[in-house]
Formats: sequence, C-alpha cells, structure tokens
Amino acid sequence: MRAVHLVPAGVMLLALGAIGAAASLDRPTVSPNPVAVTRQATVTAAARACPPTLGGGTGTLALIAGPAGSGGSGGSGQAELASLPPAGVQLQPAGAISAKGPGTLSLLTVPAASSAPSKGSKGSKGGKGSKGSKGSKSTKATFEPTGWSVTASGTMAQAMEAEVAQSSGLASLRCGEPGSDIWFVGPGQSSGAAHIQLELMNIDSLTATVDVSMITDAGPVQAGNGTGITVPPHQTVTESLSSAAGDSSVVAIEVHTSSGRVAADVSLGGSARGRTTNWLPSAAEPSTQLVIPGVPPSSRSAELFLTVPGTADAKVNVLAITPQGQYRPFGSQPIDLPGQSASSMTLTPLGGTAAAVAITANVPVTATVLVPGSGVGAFTTATAPISEQAVVAGNVSGSGFAPSVVLSAPAGAARVRLTEIRASTGSAGSQVISVLAGHTLMVPVTAPSGTKRGAAFAVVITPLAGSGPLYAARVETQDQSTVVSIIPAASALTTIGLPPVSDSYAAITP
Repeated sequence: MRAVHLVPAGVMLLALGAIGAAASLDRPTVSPNPVAVTRQATVTAAARACPPTLGGGTGTLALIAGPAGSGGSGGSGQAELASLPPAGVQLQPAGAISAKGPGTLSLLTVPAASSAPSKGSKGSKGGKGSKGSKGSKSTKATFEPTGWSVTASGTMAQAMEAEVAQSSGLASLRCGEPGSDIWFVGPGQSSGAAHIQLELMNIDSLTATVDVSMITDAGPVQAGNGTGITVPPHQTVTESLSSAAGDSSVVAIEVHTSSGRVAADVSLGGSARGRTTNWLPSAAEPSTQLVIPGVPPSSRSAELFLTVPGTADAKVNVLAITPQGQYRPFGSQPIDLPGQSASSMTLTPLGGTAAAVAITANVPVTATVLVPGSGVGAFTTATAPISEQAVVAGNVSGSGFAPSVVLSAPAGAARVRLTEIRASTGSAGSQVISVLAGHTLMVPVTAPSGTKRGAAFAVVITPLAGSGPLYAARVETQDQSTVVSIIPAASALTTIGLPPVSDSYAAITP
C-alpha cells in the first residue's frame, strides 16, 4: 500500500506562491483575514478563434489590445494569427501574421489556405511490349477556407478584442473563446435560413471530441452525424446542419465536448440566389436571468428566439428597457414554454425605439434577438454586465455608414466613457454619457479627428466608478435605416480575480 502524506496548508501556500511568481502574476499584500481577500492577477495570455471567411477567399480581422484608457500595464507583448486549416486537407504552411502594438487598431488580411500542388511522378519502364508512362503534370494549388487562431501574450493580451470584419474594417462577428459547451439559437429554414453551417475550431494541441445536438420548434432532433465528431489539434471541421434542421422555423444548437475544447460559429444563408450569408453569434449559457442589449430602432419587427434546454417546463417573463423606461411587451402574465423546446416571438410592441430585452424564467433558458437588416438580418445575444471595459474593434463611419452604441442600465444609473481610437496612430477622442436607471440610450459614435473618411476605428466602453450594471452593443446602420451589424459588448479584462485560499490539507501520493 502506498503511503499518503498530508501536507499542511502553509507548505501548499508556499508552493502556490512560487507557481504564481513563475507565472509573473502580481501578488497583493497578505491580509490577516485571507478568506475575505480575492487576488487580482494581471492578464498575460489570451486566445481566440476566428471562423473561415464566408464564401472563401481573402478575409479581414480587426484586432486591438491594451487600448488607451483600458488600464493595461506597461511592458512588452505580441499577438499573432495562425491558420486552422480544414481537417484532412494537406495545406502549404502559412506564416504567422503579427498585429501592431498595444493601443493601436490592426486590420489584418488573412488569405485562404493554399493546398500544396500535387507533383506528377515519372513513369517506370515497363516490360516487353509496355511503354514507359510519362510523368503527369503538376496540379495547381487550390484554396481552402480556413479558420484562424489569435494568441496574445504580455500587454497584447490585456483587453484584447478580435473580430471578423469586411475589407473596410466593419466587424460582423466577435472571434470566440474556446469552451466545452456552446449554444446557438436562431431562425430555421422556413424562417429564411435555408443553409445552416457549423464551424468547429480547435486552437489547442489536444484532439477535441464534439457532440452536436439540436432542438427545433418540433422538439429535439438528431443532428445528422453529430455524435463523436473529431476535431484535430489546430484544425477546423465544417458540418452542414441544413438537412437535420428540416423545415423548422426555429433552431437551437448545442456544441458539447466530451474531451478537449473548441470554438464554434454558425453561418446562415438565405435561399434566394445572391442573398447574403450572416453569422449567428453564440448565445449565452442557459440561465434564469438574461439581458440582451443592442436592439436598435427598426421599421420592421424584431424577433425573439428562445429555447428551453431542460425537460422542465418554463415560465418566461420579458421586460423591455427603452429610452422611456421599462415595460412588459407581452403583458404581466408569464409565457409558458414546454421543456426541450425552441420557439419565437415577434417583438412588435418595441416599435421604433432602441431597447434591451431582459428575460427571467423559473428554469434555465437562452435566447437571441434577430433585427431585420441585410441578408437574414443582424443578431444580438445576451451578455454579462461590463466589467472594467468592453472593446468593439471594427467600426466605420461615413459613406452611408453610421455606428452607434446602445447603452442599457437595468438596475441603477450609470456614467460611461466612450473612447474612439483611430487605426493608424492609436490617437483617441472620448465622451462621457449618463444613463438613467431602468433606461436605454442610443449614442452615435464618430471616428477621432483626422481619421480618413470611411476608415475603421475602435470603440472602448468604460463604466465609471459608482455605476450600476451596464449592458451595451455596437449597432452599425447603412443609409440611415438598414442594420448591417450588431456586436454585443463583452468585457475586455486587464486583470482577473483569483479565489481566496483558506486553511486546508491536501493529500499527495508519491
């Protein structure tokens, strides 16, 4: 029998301290009451995964880290992009692409991956009566859509934001963090999404195994070959979900890993020839409380898509937070939804005003709002309240485009600093906005002085001290009416809190 040694907590804390020093994390002064202390550690590494360019070909990523006013620490750092080629396809190696330094917006051109050309082999000499075959000609290289990983260290990891963008720099989707359970909910084929495609990206060095499950308005369905999908390290796997979705009007998709982790994205394409394909952003983890920011004014009704993943029935309450205050668009009675269901509701009562949608339920649910716009439309999903600051990297103004930030303060008044950062030099302008408790405010943002017309710029959203919980999204319109992009604002952190360690013993076997 092997001996089990109990190590006193003091020894373990000394070991943890050494590990922390090796990781270059700042250690706060030890408090006489360590249970009540949460350590703050500087962010020194960050990673994201960006899906292949829609339609293939060359794409653009907007990236910024450590922007002005983000509170990031000084020092060195770097951010690089590396290709995540399709699984099973032999590609020519693509060199890493480096971003600019902290505080400067980078627009990075990412090429489609090129497959290595096949070389013809010389024919061997045959026996009697046979002729030596000539070597076949080399096949030209082909181009394959590829995902991209974004890895950053040092100051470039602090408040880092990476987004899929158009060549102009206008962002259409945040590059996601890898995880083990990711949800999507949106329209099905009968609601305009004729083609539904899932991208699975593995930025790690370990193979990931993925299970994909679906719930439609008809209930749970089998997602084709959605069980035990292998995603090799540093590669992308593409799965079509169109046939599994059938003639559904609502689709909820869960991506769950049994080993490893992946980042995932879903694209929706219309049936009409030439109709734009749109990204469906990942929904929040199912919860009993959600806030969906950034529902802009629209001449047509927005649509709320909801799913109840568990087997228990849900009672759902919906609250609209508008510039005029709060009200319940569906009345005071809760909406009854069965377990393992997916459904949609028209948000006609919102009319022509900006809003956030707050959802409460007795069991966990998740949701997405579709706003009419180009292609299938523009989506916004639930987010957490902003901590420290949020960053939207890809925004453009002029030539018919107009960006705005929709700010919502459901529980308490908030004061917010909006900082605009120019791409070329990192120079910034700012404004401070006040949002009343229980209200939403839509604030136009413009590029800093000296920015070339139509050039991209970044926006930093910073709640000031004493503010209540703040939710936000960037909305981009074209020709004053068509919504072309919504980016829900997610916290961009420079530090993270580490849980306190109390007196304890650990068992170690040699």
